[in-house]
Amino acid sequence: MKRGKVAIIPDEEQILENKFEQDILDGESHVKAYQNFSDKYKLGFKFRDDESHGAGLSIAELGHFNYKTEDDIGVIAFYLPSKVTDRQLEYFENHKDNYASYTTIGAYIFRKVDDTIYTDEIYGLEMIENQMIKKNRKSEEKGHVR
Repeated sequence: MKRGKVAIIPDEEQILENKFEQDILDGESHVKAYQNFSDKYKLGFKFRDDESHGAGLSIAELGHFNYKTEDDIGVIAFYLPSKVTDRQLEYFENHKDNYASYTTIGAYIFRKVDDTIYTDEIYGLEMIENQMIKKNRKSEEKGHVR
């Protein structure tokens, strides 16, 4: 029986595939999906079963927007990279109605200042969407500098 899912929307400048999704069955860890993504694209991670949160953050650190769900308890947790690409924002917007069906909606926002990594937590679909838009504009602004 399915207990949840992991979805990863890669940074299109690194990985051409539009999305990576994997259902998580009863008795499985979300880490399995993150490990399969790492193995498929040769990212070099070796996640432990107890690193579900850390795996999501590690993937976001590389620039890949991702989320995981726990369907039986109505939880969805997003992991936002420091820059959100157009494809990632479009995916979020196209699936927003599905996200609204979860009772607990939160996100971990990855920030890197100098060499220090910070994560902030936010809650609610509207706040998450605002952060996605803000991080997308930030990446567009940097894109014009090239």
